[in-house]
Amino acid sequence: MKSILKGVIGLSFLLALSSCGKSEEQLVEEGRNLMGQESYAEAIKLFNKALEKNSNNYTALNAKGVALLRINELDESAITFGQAIRVDSTDYRAYYNRSNTRRLLSDDQGAMLDLDRAILLQPNVADLYINRGAILFKYGEFDRALFDFEFALRFDANNPLVYLNKGKAELRINNSDDAIYDFKKAIELNPQYGEAYYWLGLAELALENRTDGCSYLSTAESLNFEGASEAISQNCMQ
Repeated sequence: MKSILKGVIGLSFLLALSSCGKSEEQLVEEGRNLMGQESYAEAIKLFNKALEKNSNNYTALNAKGVALLRINELDESAITFGQAIRVDSTDYRAYYNRSNTRRLLSDDQGAMLDLDRAILLQPNVADLYINRGAILFKYGEFDRALFDFEFALRFDANNPLVYLNKGKAELRINNSDDAIYDFKKAIELNPQYGEAYYWLGLAELALENRTDGCSYLSTAESLNFEGASEAISQNCMQ
């Protein structure tokens, strides 16, 4: 019995020793793998172990911030991204990630500042322009939002979301023809895009093309897009 117990204790000791002996890079990599499995709390534990070895590990801090964001620990996520930025203010990723956290915290001004900085550091990432454009659109800055969506298309020309957002901005500044082109392009790229059919229907109605507009709204309704039924009742009922 004693020999069996010694064997168990010995195995436990070896496993603990093996874990302690892992490099910070190995811990970060294992943490990332856990994030891929959506095991965010376990991933955070590994990132913390890596940070115990090196508190200035930018990759660990950035990944930990993302994991905290995934489990809705928003304040802690923003703090962690701030720590990453203090370690390396030349990498755009922590700025971009913190902007997402700040948007969820209803800090749109802070999110804009982070996106502005990220774009200065890495001006060829479509998501940066998409997100900044979305904030500008929210506050009625439609011309500026349109500019960002056009920039996003330079780097991601086949993204239906960009065409949808660009079309919405075009519609807000009364460029209905351009909006219709964008919505149709979004549908071409994603034929099941209920929201694009919805906005295409509204754009056609804005040009008093009632038959086409109501047809597109009906398609949006069949794709279960919220708001389509109300738009039909307001515009398409005899």
